[in-house]
Amino acid sequence: MNGKFAGLEIEVEKPQRMPLLHPNTRQPLRTGKGEEAYVEVYSADSKVRREHDRAIQRRRLNMRGRGRITPEELEAEAVDLLAALTAGWKLVTLSGDALDVPFSAENARELYAAPALAWIREQVDEFAGDRGNFPQSSSKS
Repeated sequence: MNGKFAGLEIEVEKPQRMPLLHPNTRQPLRTGKGEEAYVEVYSADSKVRREHDRAIQRRRLNMRGRGRITPEELEAEAVDLLAALTAGWKLVTLSGDALDVPFSAENARELYAAPALAWIREQVDEFAGDRGNFPQSSSKS
């Protein structure tokens, strides 16, 4: 943004690299060669998030009078949001082996939906919502 509020913005439209932390040791996951696991994440303030929220609101408005939303639908919406906020990754197993699962929206949904991988979902959700993870915008007034 340029103009009277320039200098106040943070960079919410560029994904940032979140180091993936081991769920028990809280240390960054790395391969034996020292390559760090990461997930590239958009801010919860990003256009990606706003568009996702609007699509959900439209769907819910169109559902009026056709029943209530279920807990399963709410969970699926949360998974879809995290998949939308994810721009890429490099995954490493808990034992330090490279995990060659290519990034795709479908793979991201599968990752975030798995109960045994809730620790990854929680890290991504927390990272996206923490504005401190996104640098000051470089726009000038």
